[in-house]
Amino acid sequence: MTIKSINKTQKSLVIHWNNRLSSNYLWQWLKDHSEREEHLHPATLQRQIDIFSHSIDYAVDDVSIDKNNDQVCIHWMDKTRSDLSVDLLRLMAEPAAPQPKSPKSVKLWHSADDITNLPTMNYDSLMDEEDGINTWLGHIQRVGFVLLENSPVDAKATEEMMKKISYLRNSIFGDFSVWDNQVSNPDDTAYTSLEIEPHTDGTYVHDAPGLQTLHCLERNATGGDNQLIDAFAIANEMQNKHPTEFEILSRISVPARYIGDNVHLKAHRPVFRTNLAKEILQVSFNNHDRAPFRLEDDEMECFYKAYGIFHHLANQKQRQFQLRLEPGTILTYDNWRLLHGRAALTGYRKLCGGYHNREDFESRLREANH
Repeated sequence: MTIKSINKTQKSLVIHWNNRLSSNYLWQWLKDHSEREEHLHPATLQRQIDIFSHSIDYAVDDVSIDKNNDQVCIHWMDKTRSDLSVDLLRLMAEPAAPQPKSPKSVKLWHSADDITNLPTMNYDSLMDEEDGINTWLGHIQRVGFVLLENSPVDAKATEEMMKKISYLRNSIFGDFSVWDNQVSNPDDTAYTSLEIEPHTDGTYVHDAPGLQTLHCLERNATGGDNQLIDAFAIANEMQNKHPTEFEILSRISVPARYIGDNVHLKAHRPVFRTNLAKEILQVSFNNHDRAPFRLEDDEMECFYKAYGIFHHLANQKQRQFQLRLEPGTILTYDNWRLLHGRAALTGYRKLCGGYHNREDFESRLREANH
C-alpha cells in the first residue's frame, strides 16, 4: 500500500492510498507521533515530545513527501517540523481501539490425535543451533507446549536452558526450584503424591506466569502421569455451543487464593479473558485454588452451570495429551493456554523447574517473526 495523493483539511491530513482507502490523521496526532530524533529517541524509541505541558500551534505551513516516498514531512507555521514514516502511517491507516491481539499460528487440538506434528526437539538443538530458539518458540506458539529430549539430567542444565530463553520469573516458589513429593507439611498439592485436576497456575496472582518448565530428575514410582489440555479449544467450543455460558465465564471475575506461611495471595480474573473482538487471550482455571464468593442466587446458579461445563470438558479423557515425565525430557508449556494435571502416584519423584513471564515469551516471538 503506497501513497497516491495527500490533501489538507482544517483538522487533519488526508492520505489517499493506492488501494482506494483514505485515512484522516489529526494534526495533533501527527505532532504527537513525529519520528524526528528530537521527538523520538533513536535508541530507546521513547517519545521525547510533550504536547500536553504547554500550548502547541498546530497551524500547518506545508506538507510534503520525501523523494523516496517513505516519509511525510510536515512544516508548521511555528517553524518546527514533524517527520512520520510511511510505514507508521500505513500501520495506522485504519482507526481502531487499541487492544491485545489473540495469538497467531495457533493450532487448536481437541485430542492428542489432533497434534499431527509432535512438538519435540533435542536439548543441544535449542542450546547450540542458530535457529534453535525459534523452533522451540514455534512449537509452543503452535500447540502450546514443547518437549526437549536428550537433556542432561541435571538441575543446573535445566536452569541454563531456561535462562537461554529469558530471565526467570521469581515467585513464592523462588525463581528456580528443585522439589520432590515427600515434603513435610506441604503448602501446595504439587509437593504431594495426590491427584491434581487440570488447571492453570497462578490464578491467585494478578499476572499469571506465561510459561512453566518441568524436568523430572529422579523417578522411582508408579502412576503420576501428566495431562495437558488445550483450554483455547475448550473456549472455542463453548463460544460456539454454549454462548451464554461462555459470556458468563468471560464476565465474572473468579477469586483465587494461596495461603501459606506469612503469605496470603488473592486475585480475581474471569475464566476467559478476551479482547474487544471476543478472541481468547487467556484461560484462568483452578478449581483447587478457587476462593469463596457468593452472587445473587440466579447469577450463582448460572455461574455454577457455566463453570461445570468447562470443568466437565477439561476432565474428558479424550481431550488429554498424556505423558509421563521422565529424566532427560524437559517439558515447557503455555500456562495462559494449556491446562495441566497429574494422576496420583506411588513412590518417589523429584522435579525441578520454574516460570517465565508472558511478556518475555511474546517478546521472543516478536523477535523471531521480525
